[in-house]
Amino acid sequence: MEAAGIPGMLMTEKYRVSGRDRLPDRRNEAMTETMEQTAPVIPAGEEDALLQRILDIGDLMLQSGAEIGRVEDTIARIGNAYGAEMDVYVIIYSIVVTMQYPGGRVLTQTRRTRGRDDMEFDRLDRLNDLSRRCCANPMTVGELAAEIDAIRSLHKSRLPHIASCMLAAFAFSLFFGGRPADGIAAAAFSLLFVLLQGILSRYSTNRIFYFLLVSLGVGAGIGAFCRLTGALFNEELVMIGVIMLINPGITMINAVREMIVGNTISGALRLIEATIWTIAMAAGFMLAIHITGGIA
Repeated sequence: MEAAGIPGMLMTEKYRVSGRDRLPDRRNEAMTETMEQTAPVIPAGEEDALLQRILDIGDLMLQSGAEIGRVEDTIARIGNAYGAEMDVYVIIYSIVVTMQYPGGRVLTQTRRTRGRDDMEFDRLDRLNDLSRRCCANPMTVGELAAEIDAIRSLHKSRLPHIASCMLAAFAFSLFFGGRPADGIAAAAFSLLFVLLQGILSRYSTNRIFYFLLVSLGVGAGIGAFCRLTGALFNEELVMIGVIMLINPGITMINAVREMIVGNTISGALRLIEATIWTIAMAAGFMLAIHITGGIA
């Protein structure tokens, strides 16, 4: 997380992140000293509650698609704003935080996160704004909890998501050589994808079965449709337009990015997951093609 409007600011040697000390940044020392001088006194008995709220912020950031380094940096800076020394370690499904308060009290908690691999940039922007405001002017634990609850309960309209899926399916179908009719069919079946995505993302905790079932449902629908309409549509090109919506390509890119910046464990885990999801997606479409009697 960037602080005080200075891009790329590194964390100071005042705290540790991921078990390794960051290099000191002289530009950040004055801000750190100011934070230490003005750090609020946490009422007795609220130290645990504060750590829980900080973990909530990190958890929501991971669910919203934030990179590992940003989550670690944000958690550490918020803890520093309250006068605590921080030791933070984050991977894609776990957050471990140790806070040492003035006076010597040490608290350690681990949060098992339920990453959904979503790209919720609006929610992530709100979390970044909350963390910056909290570092500049630390809130009470109750105020921080209210802000987090408001961000967690934020609901956005599904219409932009539906429209973008239809447009993307139409464009990909044409890009790979389809006719306008194939693109229209792909856009129509993207609605089935959105429907299955909404249902299964709520009830399926296993992403492998999620990708398998979504691919099977969409593939079977396209196969049956093309059988009924004869030669009016090219089944392969209709199908590929929707495949591009399901393909976890962004997850693979994020995995490579994490490894490049040094978060090798998280990057490798993401890459393995994305590869398995891709295999499940391919298996679902192959099974759908087999059930409907092959490509028309």
